[in-house]
Amino acid sequence: MKRTLAIALLALSSRVAVAQPASEGEKPKRQLPVEQPVNPYGGAPDDPYADPPPTPPPAKAPPAKAPAKAPPAKAPPAKAGKPGKPDDPYADPVVAPPGAPATPPEKTGKPPPPKEITPTAIPARVTLQDLTAVQGLLAVQRLDGWLMFDRDGGNPIAARLVSPGGHTSRPWFYLVPAKGDAIALVHTAEVRSFDHLPGKKLTYQGYRDLAPQLKVLLKGMRTVALEYSAKAAVPSVSRVDAGTLELIRGAGVAVRSSDTLVQYTKAIWGEAGRTAHYLAVHHMVELRKDALAFIAKQVAGGAPITEYDVQQRLARGLTMRGLVGIPPVVAAGVNTADPFYVPTAARAAPIKRGDLITISIALKADKPDGIWAAQTWMAVADATVSPEHAKAFETAALGRDQALALIAERSRKKRPVTGAEVDDTVRAFFKKVKAVEKVMHRTGHSIDNDFLGGGADLDNFEVKDTRILTPGTGFTVGPGLYTAGQFGVRTEVSVYLAPAGPEITTPAQDAIEALLK
Repeated sequence: MKRTLAIALLALSSRVAVAQPASEGEKPKRQLPVEQPVNPYGGAPDDPYADPPPTPPPAKAPPAKAPAKAPPAKAPPAKAGKPGKPDDPYADPVVAPPGAPATPPEKTGKPPPPKEITPTAIPARVTLQDLTAVQGLLAVQRLDGWLMFDRDGGNPIAARLVSPGGHTSRPWFYLVPAKGDAIALVHTAEVRSFDHLPGKKLTYQGYRDLAPQLKVLLKGMRTVALEYSAKAAVPSVSRVDAGTLELIRGAGVAVRSSDTLVQYTKAIWGEAGRTAHYLAVHHMVELRKDALAFIAKQVAGGAPITEYDVQQRLARGLTMRGLVGIPPVVAAGVNTADPFYVPTAARAAPIKRGDLITISIALKADKPDGIWAAQTWMAVADATVSPEHAKAFETAALGRDQALALIAERSRKKRPVTGAEVDDTVRAFFKKVKAVEKVMHRTGHSIDNDFLGGGADLDNFEVKDTRILTPGTGFTVGPGLYTAGQFGVRTEVSVYLAPAGPEITTPAQDAIEALLK
């Protein structure tokens, strides 16, 4: 069913992608390889969609004796085409070797077939105002409706999709039925916050009439989707409290998770979101360069500098550029072994010559439609990188490339890939190189208007995310390896999954940067 949804979503695509320029001084955006990257340690687990290995040619048989001459017979008509596999419409074109004569086109009297056009349309963002599109998703999932609920911002998914005006603190419901108009159930004191929404409005005044009005809202509904996940399997979608679930089930309505609906609505960036993301990437790269240049200048000049000094410089840069973000990670020396370390005024280490440094930045434009971007960069406050650090980082980067290659390969073959599969591939690689015990977190997570987005996470470590990576959504790929009490390395990029394949939107680091060359 999820694969059918992927096809349905691609039908909503209506705009053409525009390539974004790379930041000055950075390598242009990578063209991802189709095959697995070169890996000196071995590959990932078997891919069920991988191309079969080439069949060795059959052994030559000894020449047979010429048969006796027989009277000439009429040759049967030649079969059209070549026996074997049918033509693959997505196969790469065959390129003639240099200097080979051009083959003249066959004279058939018909015009040559049109050249294949690589699909580049950006999937449009589906909002609740796109009632037909949302109801199409409900029909595919065989749901009677999508019921969104929030109380005082406890469900950021519903709050983002419905976007009531002002600050609402009382419980509200918004139902998008599979047929008919949407209906809202809101408190009488907050009804004006929902005036901009299409559909009917039901109201209640207190707890005595909330349950009866909820039954009116759900009349005729048998199964609805809700921001709920059975046994909290996908915590990022599990937002509705147990008491509200009891109210809905008490009205005789079964509940299913809205995780797939969220992925095909909130998690889709759209053309404007993709542009907003690339703008955030530009600012992020400039802020990272400035922070590293500041460290290099201070260390080279023998001036004191701490992790907190660098973090505050980054925070001021965000504010000056009209951005918002989570507190940047700036870790030096042994603190790099903690993937969630954040310096504070009371807890910050000095940055000294020879220290390994981790900088993680996540930000977006300070606007409701801003899309997050995230990157982790490694450097050393010295002229050279130690072999131990260099080898550890190379291993992490190869793990990252395993993930990107798998996603690119499945996209080329028009085959689905789940977040759990990507995470499994990375950890299987780390297991082969005997580094899996150094893994402390998932491979990556969804990003959209929220830093922890509504799409599939690259995770079969902290939770098992079996959702399919959906074209039009974005995520981070950021594996890390950590040796407790010594050091840690991490490489993280942001990725947009276009219909033609993944775009790495941030610079991909292949080696630790030496700041004092």
